[in-house]
Amino acid sequence: MTVDSPHLSELYRSIWNKIERAVKSRHEPWHLVTLATVRNHEPEIRTLVLRGADRDQGLIWMHTDLRSPKCRDIEKSPVGSLLFYDPRDRWQLRLKGSCWLDSDSDSSESAWNKTNASARRCYQGPFAPGTRSETLSTNLPAADVAPTAGRENFCRLIFKVSMLDWLFLNSDGHQRAQWQLDQSPVPASWVNP
Repeated sequence: MTVDSPHLSELYRSIWNKIERAVKSRHEPWHLVTLATVRNHEPEIRTLVLRGADRDQGLIWMHTDLRSPKCRDIEKSPVGSLLFYDPRDRWQLRLKGSCWLDSDSDSSESAWNKTNASARRCYQGPFAPGTRSETLSTNLPAADVAPTAGRENFCRLIFKVSMLDWLFLNSDGHQRAQWQLDQSPVPASWVNP
C-alpha cells in the first residue's frame, strides 16, 4: 500500500480509522497489539487484544487480569509503549504514553458485561497469570464455575497516547511521520526513516 496523500492530517485520520477497524474485527492485523512496560528497570513486552479506542481523547484500551504482573508494572511506573504492525500494508505504528487500570468504573462494568463466556474464562482461572505451575497448565476454571466469577480479576488497561510514530516500509523508500498528542494543537511532522 502506498500513501496517497502527502498531507499529515489525512494520514492521521487513516491511522485512527485503521485502529478503529481493528477494534471491531479480529481479522485486522492491528487487532493484536504489543504492549511494553517497565519492570525493575527492564522492558517487558506482551501481546494483548485491542478492545477500544477514542481518537478525540487519544485513548486506546485492552482488557487484562488484575493479578497479572503487568498491572504491578503499571502501578509502579505508568509509562508504556504500544506497537502495531500490519504485514499486508507494511505499516508500523509505535505509540508512547501513559497507562492506568480501570477495574471499577461504569465503563469497566459495561466491558465485563459485553464479554462472552469464553473470554470470561481467562479471568476465572484459579491462579494469577505468570505464577509457576508444577505441570503444563491452561489455568482455566472448572466447568461448573459461575458465569459472574472472575469479575474481580477483570479490568481495562487504558493507554493515553502522548506520541504517535508511523512508518511505512517500502522497497522504493520508507516513509515516516510523527504526532505529539500531548501538545495542543498537535504538532505533526515528516521524519526521516
